[in-house]
Amino acid sequence: MTHLNYWSDTAELREPVETTLSELGYDNGYVGIIKKIFRISQTPVSRKSPYQYLFQDDFCHQPALKGSTYLAYTHTGQEVYPFGQSCLRKLNRVSEGKGALFGSTASNCASTFKVIDLYRRRQQESKQIIVTCDTGFTSILKDIPGSTVTGDARSAVSLDVTSGNYQFVDYQSQVYPAHFGGAWEEPDSHSVYEKTYKDRIVALIESALAAINPNPEARIAVVPHNVNVYTWNAIEKKLGNPQLTFFTGGVSDHGHCYGSDAFINLKLLEQLTVSGDADVAHAPDFFLCVTAGVGGFFSSVTLKRNEADKESFHD
Repeated sequence: MTHLNYWSDTAELREPVETTLSELGYDNGYVGIIKKIFRISQTPVSRKSPYQYLFQDDFCHQPALKGSTYLAYTHTGQEVYPFGQSCLRKLNRVSEGKGALFGSTASNCASTFKVIDLYRRRQQESKQIIVTCDTGFTSILKDIPGSTVTGDARSAVSLDVTSGNYQFVDYQSQVYPAHFGGAWEEPDSHSVYEKTYKDRIVALIESALAAINPNPEARIAVVPHNVNVYTWNAIEKKLGNPQLTFFTGGVSDHGHCYGSDAFINLKLLEQLTVSGDADVAHAPDFFLCVTAGVGGFFSSVTLKRNEADKESFHD
């Protein structure tokens, strides 16, 4: 059995979306759509490069890194690639060279989930760490037109065969080769992608539910990436499943933080559950983390809180 733990945070500076979008050349009408329909008001911003942001404090100096057998750095934008190499070299030093390291951008926003699946299949290896850091330091990474505004965040996931706060239950992946062009695909192809996006997320979630086959009383928290509330409300309506609670509380204050979204939202969800928020007053039985990467990569990771830790939701 694979166990999972994580740590994550976002940049401290919060920038109004008006500022971000005006700098990218958008008019007031577009800003109003983003704010009111997609429910994004501000995003965390770092003025540093991914390398500087990731290592500006002790975030990546956790003891777990030194004992890791395998260590990956995942990120979304290919523009980050040179910084990814720098991060890998620094991580190698932090881990004292004990682990085998590699980096991945292959599935864009779904890269972290893909590497989680890769690592959990190597269950004989007891210590495996995945570090993610994406920052929107270029215009192409700051905005996904018509969908969201991006924020800056970092996270690390620890996989262990002995202990952790969560049990890894399932991984699902659906890939659509027709859209491998991503941001550079032809307009007609991209139009098809946009029209079928929600249906493909629905298909992914239904596949994940079929894999775990929950009993009718099970409560399942859907932990989506922070594209926008509007899209997730439409997906929730399409599914029409009363067992599912969609948690979109991270969208307004964080925007889309690429591969770190799931772990930012897990932390927020835990905090709200402990505080007795009406929508998550009881500890979910499963956490279904869902993401989609530009280029036709749709992935989910299903987690279950370890029994020893479930009481913490009610303290």
